[in-house]
Amino acid sequence: MQHDLTLAMLSWRQPRTLKHSLESYQRQGLLDMAKEKLIFFNECTGEDRRIAEKYGFTVLQAKRNIGIAKPFQELIKAASGRYFLFLENDFMLVEDEATCEQELQAAMAAVETDIACVRLRHQHHYGDPNYWLLKVWEGRKSAEQANLNATYLFNEPDLEYDEIERVEHLNRTFFVADSGIANFTNNPCLYRTEFLREHFLQREFTEFDNLETNIEPWWQAAGLRIAQGRGLFKHHPLEVSGSGFAQHKRIKHSIKHWSHYLIRIGYKRRVINLFLLQFLPMLIKANINLGNKVMVNLSLGRYESE
Repeated sequence: MQHDLTLAMLSWRQPRTLKHSLESYQRQGLLDMAKEKLIFFNECTGEDRRIAEKYGFTVLQAKRNIGIAKPFQELIKAASGRYFLFLENDFMLVEDEATCEQELQAAMAAVETDIACVRLRHQHHYGDPNYWLLKVWEGRKSAEQANLNATYLFNEPDLEYDEIERVEHLNRTFFVADSGIANFTNNPCLYRTEFLREHFLQREFTEFDNLETNIEPWWQAAGLRIAQGRGLFKHHPLEVSGSGFAQHKRIKHSIKHWSHYLIRIGYKRRVINLFLLQFLPMLIKANINLGNKVMVNLSLGRYESE
C-alpha cells in the first residue's frame, strides 16, 4: 500500500552498499510504500545516479562532500510527503513486507500524536557498530542510567526504567522517552515533514557541521517525546567510506571487531549480549568479501546473508 511518505536517503562513496540496501527495500516492498523517493549524493558519480534511477529515486547532489547537515535540509525542502523517513545508504531492511507495512503504519500513527520521532533502527538486528552498547560494555556509560537506547539491551525497557513508558499504536508496541534521555540520531527515523520544516530549516549549517552534535543541545532541552519500536533497519555497510566508520573496518585486519559477533539470548526480560569468535577470522584467514557477505549474526536465531 502506498502512503503519503517521502523516503529520503543520503549516500556517499558506497555504491555496492547502496545497491545492497536498495535491493532489500525493493524485495521487502518498501519502495512501493512511499509516494516519493529522494536521494542526496555527496560527490555524486555516474554510477551513483544509475543505481538511484534504476530504483525510481529523484537525485539531488553536491559535487563535493558537504557532510550530513546540509543534505538533510535539502531533502526536507524537496520532500512533498506528509511523513519523512530518513535513511543513510548503509541501513538494510531486515523485516518482511507485511511487518514493514505494519511498523510503518504504526509509526505514522504515532507521529500524529504527541510523539515527534519514531526510531526505526531494529531493536534486535541493529548491526554494528552500536556506539551506546559499546560504551556500556566498555564501562564508559552505565546501563543503570535511563536511556532510550536501552531498548537494544532490554526486551522491555519500561520494566527497567521509570522514565520509559510503553504505548501501543495500531497493535504495535513502542517505548517512549523524553528527548533528554533519547539523543538525536541520524539513524533511520520517521517524522512528520512539517515538524522537520519547523525546527530544522531555519538553522544554518556549514559543510563542516556535525548534524547530531549541532542539534543535540536543542533536542535535549526541547522536551520532545521520542519512540522506539521493534524497528526495521540494520546497519550493514559493505564498504568503508572516508567517514568515521573506517575505524570499524569489516575484517580489514585479521581480527574482526568483536562487536560483530554478538549473540543475543533472551533471559528474564533481559537480552544477554555475549561476544565470541574474536580470533576466528585470524585462525581461518577469513576473506574480507566473505566476511561481508556472511554475517555471523544470530540475533533471535535469524541468519542473514547478502
